Amino acid sequence: MRKSARTSYLEPDNNVKIKGLASLPEFQIREIAIDSSQVDRHVVTIIDPLSAASEQYRKLRARILAATKQDFQNTIMVTSADVGEGKSITSINFAVALAQEIDHTVLLVDADLRKPMIHKYLGIKADRGLSDYLSGTVDISDVLIHTGVGKLVLLPAGTPSMNPAELLSSNRMNELVQELKYRYRDRYIIFDTSPVLVSADAISMSSYVDGVLFVVAAAKTPERTVKKAIGLLQSAPVWGVVFNNVPDYLGKNLHPYYYYRYHQDTNQPTKTNNKDDKH
Repeated sequence: MRKSARTSYLEPDNNVKIKGLASLPEFQIREIAIDSSQVDRHVVTIIDPLSAASEQYRKLRARILAATKQDFQNTIMVTSADVGEGKSITSINFAVALAQEIDHTVLLVDADLRKPMIHKYLGIKADRGLSDYLSGTVDISDVLIHTGVGKLVLLPAGTPSMNPAELLSSNRMNELVQELKYRYRDRYIIFDTSPVLVSADAISMSSYVDGVLFVVAAAKTPERTVKKAIGLLQSAPVWGVVFNNVPDYLGKNLHPYYYYRYHQDTNQPTKTNNKDDKH
């Protein structure tokens, strides 16, 4: 795992203009108030904000804010090596924790076009989204959703696509990320992507973002799998490793479901049990 690195910002290309975005200074497009009774129980920052698990996400928030404050590296990708490790749940909880912080608005982008889960975990319907924008069938203003949870805005995945890799590696996707990044310098943009070893999507996305949060299922994901996946992420530094679903005997007094460990120097790989991943 690599050490986090500062990156100097290049000025955005003045020719990059996203139709429908210029008139949206606060991202407030259409509002869907999330019903907490419909939210998945693992979204603890909404269901149980005073829990020990929620506090771990607030600690993760504090670490990321401190690490990105000076240069304001505001585009973050969340991924994992394989399926079933909890990357989408981590993305949501981290985004909510950030959105509840007083100074920042957060845009959560479901960039997992192969198996989008964020809208399902939040208990909302979202028929159109990122894929529709990238395909050129909608304006971005048509698919951004103000959730009513803190200052959290959602860009859902949208209509299932036959060519997700091509959409995510397109110039249109790169231009969207750059426009969002530079137009809203006090906003964090979090991208939930497909697992690294499942497709090339996360590898493509890593070239657009400032840093990566890597989710590992504790006592489940083999060390060799983690090494292989992180080795493929060459375009952006891995800022931290989030251990998910930590058993009691590892978590000690921490919540058994969620725990993170943030690495500023991540040259030493995380050690995990070499159990087969059945997901």
